[in-house]
Amino acid sequence: MAITFYMAMKRIMRRDNYINSLIKAFLEEGTLSKKELLDKMYDYGCQDFRLKRIIEKYHATRQDYEDIFDKLFHWANFRKRRRYIPINSFFFVSSLETILKHKDIDSKKLTQKMMNHFHF
Repeated sequence: MAITFYMAMKRIMRRDNYINSLIKAFLEEGTLSKKELLDKMYDYGCQDFRLKRIIEKYHATRQDYEDIFDKLFHWANFRKRRRYIPINSFFFVSSLETILKHKDIDSKKLTQKMMNHFHF
């Protein structure tokens, strides 16, 4: 059980560091373009064993990621501590499933769902 806990914590720490590096490169440094950011986010989701299941379940494409990102970016383009909704929403199973399930609703309602999810 200790090994399972260790492996899970290691995965979580790696994911959180990756998210923070993307947020920093996109928002603060400006070294990452939107296209590069979305490519990295989609690639990560396709490689992660938990997120991959959600992507396959909803048949999500790179274009879906871009459309959803634009919706979230329009209404939630601000950072709170280490969270930035347009990026963080794609890295957690529950939030990814929510945004893919409701990808066709208007941007304000989708953003409100994510803000409630992340307690903004």
